[in-house]
Amino acid sequence: MSYEIETTRLTLGPFHYADIDRRVALANDIDVARMVAHMPHPYTRQHAIEWVARHDAGRAAGTDYPFAITLKGVGLVGAVGLHKKDSPVFDLGYWVGKPYWGRGIASEAARGVMDWARDNISLTEATACYFEDNPASARVLEKIGFAHTGTDGLCASLGRGEKARSFNMIWRDSSVKSR
Repeated sequence: MSYEIETTRLTLGPFHYADIDRRVALANDIDVARMVAHMPHPYTRQHAIEWVARHDAGRAAGTDYPFAITLKGVGLVGAVGLHKKDSPVFDLGYWVGKPYWGRGIASEAARGVMDWARDNISLTEATACYFEDNPASARVLEKIGFAHTGTDGLCASLGRGEKARSFNMIWRDSSVKSR
């Protein structure tokens, strides 16, 4: 299975240790960390090294598919991935460094990963959630076919240091006929 995705402006693929310093520079921003459930703040080089070190095992186990978001001509600008939590359904997560917000990068990357997952791991359903104070994330998810489930709750945010109100969404592959 190929683990590299090409979109119009992006290359999505494995993280490399050469990306560590750039990842730290982009992720160590409180405005980014507040919008991601599992990103501590401050975000250190050690956090990044430990995170990348877990990728091969997650892919091998079929539980984690993290992708570096690389903007062609620029370099690493964020991350996107599918992760199994406590259920058989994958959860989509992503973040983009603040200098690249508002450019459609998250939508393009998330769509690329969802298409890849449908074709490579036979994904037919996925979940995602977004924090109430991040309506841009809701728009990203809606653009790529996620729908609100009508449920909300409190989701932990390491960057905030507390739980925050969040909304749940679901994606179902429209090419799969319902029974």
